[in-house]
Order: sequence, then structure tokens, then C-alpha cells
Amino acid sequence: MTKVRRPAEWYRRAWLPVALVAGAFVVSLAPVADGDIFWHLAAGREMVATRALLHTDPFSVSAAGRPWPDVHWLFQLGAYAVYVLGGLRGLVLVKSLVVAAGAAVLYAAVGRRGRGLFVPAFLAALFLGRHLLLVRPVVVTLLLTSLFFLSLERYRRERRPMLLAPLPLLQVLWTNVQGLFALGPALVFAYALGALATAAFGGTSLFPFAREGGSRPVALRRARHLSAAGACTLLGSLVTPFGASALSLPARLFGRILPTHANVFSAAVAENVPPFVLERTSPAEVWHVKWFLATLAVGVVFSRRRLPLSHLLLLGGFVLLALLGNRNVALLYWLAPAVVATDLAPVLGRAARGLVAARTRLVGRVLVPTTVMAMLACAGVAAAREPTLAAPAPFRFPQASAAVIRGLRGGGEIFSADHQGGYLIFELYPRFRPYIDTRLILRTASEYEEYLGFADDPARFDAFARRHGFVAVVLPVAYPDRYLGLIRHLYVSRDFKLAYTDGSEALFLRREGWADDGVILGERATTKRLVAQADARYAGDARLASAARVQLATLDVVVGELGEAAEVLSGMTTPDAEALAARVHLAGGDLDGAERMSARALDADARDVRALDVLATVSARRGELRRAGGFVRQALAVDPFDIEASNLLAAMEEHQHER
Repeated sequence: MTKVRRPAEWYRRAWLPVALVAGAFVVSLAPVADGDIFWHLAAGREMVATRALLHTDPFSVSAAGRPWPDVHWLFQLGAYAVYVLGGLRGLVLVKSLVVAAGAAVLYAAVGRRGRGLFVPAFLAALFLGRHLLLVRPVVVTLLLTSLFFLSLERYRRERRPMLLAPLPLLQVLWTNVQGLFALGPALVFAYALGALATAAFGGTSLFPFAREGGSRPVALRRARHLSAAGACTLLGSLVTPFGASALSLPARLFGRILPTHANVFSAAVAENVPPFVLERTSPAEVWHVKWFLATLAVGVVFSRRRLPLSHLLLLGGFVLLALLGNRNVALLYWLAPAVVATDLAPVLGRAARGLVAARTRLVGRVLVPTTVMAMLACAGVAAAREPTLAAPAPFRFPQASAAVIRGLRGGGEIFSADHQGGYLIFELYPRFRPYIDTRLILRTASEYEEYLGFADDPARFDAFARRHGFVAVVLPVAYPDRYLGLIRHLYVSRDFKLAYTDGSEALFLRREGWADDGVILGERATTKRLVAQADARYAGDARLASAARVQLATLDVVVGELGEAAEVLSGMTTPDAEALAARVHLAGGDLDGAERMSARALDADARDVRALDVLATVSARRGELRRAGGFVRQALAVDPFDIEASNLLAAMEEHQHER
């Protein structure tokens, strides 16, 4: 007779997976802030229009006609279909559904005993790494990683070879979705190596891991099954329209994140920078990595008697990838909670038997639900504070500049920031093509170094622009701010004029053929108009309105219009506004005003590097070198890579040497 579960029993069993899926979905809700999705959409649109795959680059100037192993083609066609039906909001919602589905698969893979530990740990990790959950093929990789882990874990527990049968088919899909498809065979062979090691050393003191397969014959049989499955996944990697160039892509991508001194792609691309290096300049993004690794290490130590070698290999591989490039932190945060919960839960269960029943109930019925509900609340608050999902994230893409360019006659080449190239491709191709975009696998190191050099030495850009005949130059002001020098150079150029700006983006067009002089930032009427437009555009969000004003004031400072910058910042009291106001006072020679504002900022935050830099500069200009040196040392203690403090320290040391 089938036992009917009571509603209360069903509720106790069902609330945890429901909370997990809901939390994973909500955590992923954020507007599109990454430019890659736009060249993916452009590729999908082009394949639909031509009814053919793309084997060479049609979109950019610097890589036009070069071979392009577009292994993302299935993702691109799917993403374009979603975009046609639901726009950017549809893309975000489908991304969140994929993330939620992957979380549900991991829940099934962990097993009953580890789920109470897995759910809060996974939601916490996902929340910390939510900025990495982009509308990219990587979200499909997360889902496929979950499916591989589920199949391999079920086989580890149940020993039925048919559980491995779906892996080659999943590998074919993976190979035609993203360049990280090499993770599939790697996962399978990690389990095969664990079984083989158990067969060879499982009965000796040299093997400190949990046995995978029981007796030696069973472990050998498991190793053969897993090795055969791994070989089949390798064969599945061959099923691609791009041949050997696709198979070599994972190795080429891995080479781009190796943190060597000569690797410009690792040093200059923010998402390729190792997290502990990125923390020195952008601590808000990766501060949690060291704490996650410490917690992971504690979990491994406590579960060492239950830890299979295959799990240790998985954790070690994903930790290595995360340490090489912060873009891979998402992979670690995704799989590590499931692995550790699987091995640690039985250890914690045995420890709990020594506690009184009331305390055991406290953990299972109070602590876990409270933690999960707290994570859901955090995710909900973060999602509610996000702007609309139907439009790109504010300040990230030159939407207005693209509209102006679209209204120009003819076509031509555009110079822009690489991270905005994909957006310009989607909006303006085929009439206009950007010089570069984020498909850096199509560029050589020397080409990328030349591109970066224009930000460091803007004077070199003039000859380059004449050679290419750029009809427009589009640059961001603050995301990132590396192009400020080039903006200043173009603003006073005889060849270009500032045709449009809203403070966050700057569009320069060639002067020839235009009677007007463009936007004059030094005019008070221009300042009032731009401030009014920003306030009206972001009237419902004080944070965005403030950020828009700060960017406009930054642009004024860059081109030397200090009075207009002060006008924009008047009445603003945010830390960013006050830090920039101190710079305005400093640039205008008002040392007392700069010192007063920076001292106030330092009282609020003793680790404010911007305030320390200003105070050091003020002291140096007054000849108070000892005091300046103290501020410099404080700044470098907070951020050893602070360029301004380093340059000031070098100047003071040179002055002391000359004396």
C-alpha cells in the first residue's frame, strides 16, 4: 500500500528546493551590463540573415576577414531568438531560469544528507558572485557542469554505467555553445583517476582519501567505465563545424589568463586579472574570494576522511582557474558548495548525534531556514534596487552616441572602447564598424598593446586616426576612466569636435563638413542643460542621478573647465562628489579648500586613498615633504598599486637625491 504524505511532511521536504530555485532566479536578475551579449546577438542575426555559419569576422575593422572559430553559434542563435521575442528583459529572464535550473540539478546531485548544508552555502556564494552571472554562454556552461556532476555523482553512488550515457551528447552541445567545453572531459577523467587510484592504493596507508568503488576489482571496473565515458566526451568535442580551430580554443583561452608579465591580455583585461591582484584596485568586486577559499579549506579539512580523490581534484582544478582569472570565480562558487556539502554533511551528521535532540532540531528547523530566508531577503533587496531589465545598465553603453551616428550619411570606421564595440556592432553594422571589440582571441598581443597605448599616449592617436579615416570616436568617461587622457586630447584636436555628450559618454566627429563647433563645455548654458537632462533622466533614482553628475563634472575637469565642474558638484555631498570637488580645488590652486574637503573625507574613512593622495599633493606643494611622505605611505599601505602615490613618492625621492 502506498503511503500518502501529510501536507506538513510535504512542506518540510519541499520548501528547501523551492527556496533554492527561487533564490537562484532572483539573484540572477540584473540588467545587461556586459557588452559581449551584443556581438553574440549580432552574430545570431547575421546567421539568420545569411542562413550560414560565420567562419570569418565580418564585424570589426582590426580583425576583418580573419578566421573566427565561432563555437558559440548555438548560443547565439538561441539568444537572438529570445531577443526577438522578449528583448533584453527576455534575455535576462531566460538567463535566470537557466541559473535556477542548474541550481536544481546540483540539489539533486548533492543527495539528501547534504542538502541542508548545500542550499544556504550555495545561495551565499551565488549572491557574492552575482556580478559574474552575465548574459553569456557561461550560464549554459554552469548548467552543463551541473548535469555532468549529477551523472558522475549518481554513478559514484549507484555504479550503473548507463548513468554515464548522456555525457557524450551533453558534450556535443557544450562544444557548440562555449569555449569552456574542455571542462566536460576534465570532470569525467577526474572521477576516472579517483577510481584508478582507489584500485591501486585503496588498501594502503598511502591513500588518505575515501575509497571510490569498494574492492580493487570494482574500482578497476569503475575506472574503465569512466575512462570510456571520458573518451566518448572527447569524441563529442570533435562534433563541431569549426574543426581543429575549435578544439584548440580552450588552450588558447587558457593562455590568455596566465598571469605572466608579458601577457597583456591577463594584465590589461579586468576579468582576466587574478582576484588577489584585482582586489588591490577594485576590492568591492572580489573581497570575498579569500574568505570563500578559507571556508572551503576548513570544509575540506573537516571532511578529509570522507573526501574522495575525485572531489579533491575538482576543487583543486576550479580553485586554480579562479586564482588565474577572476572571471572563473563563478565556476568555483558554482560547484564547490555542492562538492563540500556532499562530503562534509555526513561528518557533521555524526557530530550532531552527540548533541541533545533539542539542539539538533535547532540546527535543522531554525538555523538553516533562518539562513536561507536571510539570503532570499538579500537577493530580493538587491534585485529591487536594480534598474529596469528592459534596457542596458546605465552608463555602460553609448546608446545616445549610437543614435547620433546612425543618423549620419554613408558609413565608415569607428574607434571606441573595446567593451563597447559589441554594442556598436549590434546597433550600427553593416554601415559602421568599430575598430575593436571584446573578441580579443581574434587580435594579436601587439595589436592590443597598440590599442591600449592610445590611452597612455594620446598624441599617437592622430596618425592612427588619419590612417584609418575614422568618422567617429566614442569613449566612456568613467566605466572605465582609462580614456580620459584621449578625451582631453580629442577635445582640443583640430581634426575632431565633441558632437555629443551627456557626461557619461563622449562622441567626437570629424570637423570637416560641419559648420558648428560642437558641444562647448565651458559655457554655463551647456552645463545647465546637461545637468537638467541628467536629473530628468534619473529622477527616480538618486544614486544614478548623482553618478551622472559626477561623471559630467569629471569630464569638465578633464578638459580644464574647473568652474563648470564646481557648478555641477555644488550642493552634492556623496563621497565621490566630495572627492572630485577636492580635486577641483586642488587643480584651481585652492590648497586650503582641497585640504579641508579631503580631511573631512578621511575622518569618515581612514582608508580613503583618494583623500590621502590629495593631502599628500597639498603637503608637497607647500614644501611639507615629511608630512607628504606620511600620507603617501598611508595610501600605499591601503593600495600598493596606487599610481598617483607611487609617482609622488618617486618625485620626492628624486628631490631628496638632488639635494
